Amino acid sequence: MKLGCSSVLFNQLDLYGALQHIAWAGYEGAELAILANHCRHIELITRQSYIDEIKAAARKHKLGLFAIHCDVGGLPGEDKVTSLITLFEIARKLGIPVVTMRAKGKSGDKAATKEEFKYLRRMSDEAASRGVTLAIKPHVGASVYNTATLIQMFSEINSPGLGANLDTLHIYRAREDAAETVRQLGRKVAHVHLREYPDVPDRRIMKLCLKKKFPVEAVSISLKFYEASRRSGITARLTLMLLVPLHTPYPGRWGLRRRPEGI
Repeated sequence: MKLGCSSVLFNQLDLYGALQHIAWAGYEGAELAILANHCRHIELITRQSYIDEIKAAARKHKLGLFAIHCDVGGLPGEDKVTSLITLFEIARKLGIPVVTMRAKGKSGDKAATKEEFKYLRRMSDEAASRGVTLAIKPHVGASVYNTATLIQMFSEINSPGLGANLDTLHIYRAREDAAETVRQLGRKVAHVHLREYPDVPDRRIMKLCLKKKFPVEAVSISLKFYEASRRSGITARLTLMLLVPLHTPYPGRWGLRRRPEGI
């Protein structure tokens, strides 16, 4: 396993600045965020010159690129199908193995879940055709929100391009044991988000995690998860993903560099 950090933690910086801070903190790699208007460290651009500049920024800071975390298709002019396919192509060109997003739909709503699974079936096939895995994050209130609904998703969608992104906070909110979730899903786990926990003060998390020293409450859960993953032979990347205290409205689309001459 390798430990990375999501660029969403530095949503007030451009991509170069976010990668610089992630490298300073000593992480092995980064997850690139493109989350509606909250954080857009990459754009829906497949031009090779743009791809090369992202690669150069990561290389400059000696960081691997572990995943793309996305929420696309909801802004004016964006379509959720073409936007996600574009991200798969960007991931392929960057050599990023995983594109992750939260589940949509609605918990307990069969019609909404059927539509969500139809969309995920098509998108996971598109991902597989490009050598990428679409990792779905369970989310409270969505069609996929706990271990049982993850298993349901995999039973109804048989695609090599579909995986799970285990978000330890949402597993915690579902009142489940993340280690047990790992044991049930096995190698379907493609990516992991280590998250803040409700009982830990926000600023304490920020100070500790920037030093790669995690709160005891998070460590106890994460160590159980790690041990279960090791025994299951899972090689997923672990990404630190915090939404505090820099979780503020994104001030603009800074992209690679916050400069007029930038892409």
